[in-house]
Amino acid sequence: MTTRPPNVIDPGQPNAARLHNVFLGGKDHYAPDQALAENLASSTIRAAITESRRFTRRAVEHLSDHHRVSQFVELGCGLPHTPEIHDIAEQHNSTTRALYVDSDIVVAAHGRAKLHDPPTRFFTDTDITDTDTILSDIAAVMDMTAPLAVCVSGTAEWIPDAPAVLAALTARFPVGTWLVLTHVTDEFYPDHVRAAAETLRRAGIAYHPRGRDEITAMLAGYQLLAPGLIAPHRWTPTPIDSDGNGVPPLSASTPRHRAAWELSAYAAVGQLHRP
Repeated sequence: MTTRPPNVIDPGQPNAARLHNVFLGGKDHYAPDQALAENLASSTIRAAITESRRFTRRAVEHLSDHHRVSQFVELGCGLPHTPEIHDIAEQHNSTTRALYVDSDIVVAAHGRAKLHDPPTRFFTDTDITDTDTILSDIAAVMDMTAPLAVCVSGTAEWIPDAPAVLAALTARFPVGTWLVLTHVTDEFYPDHVRAAAETLRRAGIAYHPRGRDEITAMLAGYQLLAPGLIAPHRWTPTPIDSDGNGVPPLSASTPRHRAAWELSAYAAVGQLHRP
């Protein structure tokens, strides 16, 4: 979904971006993707991915509404799935600019058609591991002196050297840049998550769950908003009780899992600070 795949579309083989689309309830996938998703139906990965997406939407809304962020970059955006980041941010600021990045050939075809609409929405098929080009892409369409948020949600797990990639980007982001991060972990349900990762690898899709310490290291330099690094369904600017009740009313970003339940993922929102 993020690092450069083959330059052909093979509908007979599962694809990470299309599988992600199945998990999120989309329609842009083939039978092998659906079959693989069904094999993972009982895995906690699926719930972690869907709740991670809802968290990202809440985070974008919060940054737009409370921190006046009007520039968003989504690294590893995947196939278009409404509401997108710009849909949410534009509700708070009509001048929002969004840059979507994904090198998957399937995503690129859809992204150019549905996500690329200058001068406010842009799509590029840059490989996320090509950090020099990523930074150039961002600088080309964003005001680097204004508040900027970079979303890395449901992305790092597909990249073998994601911690190094994120560190390279962070080292060159402007101070004040916001990071919205989610990451699947194998800490809470290790057998389930590791079995699911092995199922994905056998299907030709590499997947890399990581532990809290490694994910925390990926956030080095960022001052986290409360409640810090936490399961994605527990991160909300609106208090939610132990039964998962609270406001705002149900929406595409409202958690579906009760706050008392565990989930195989971590999430955080932080702002870059340097000594």
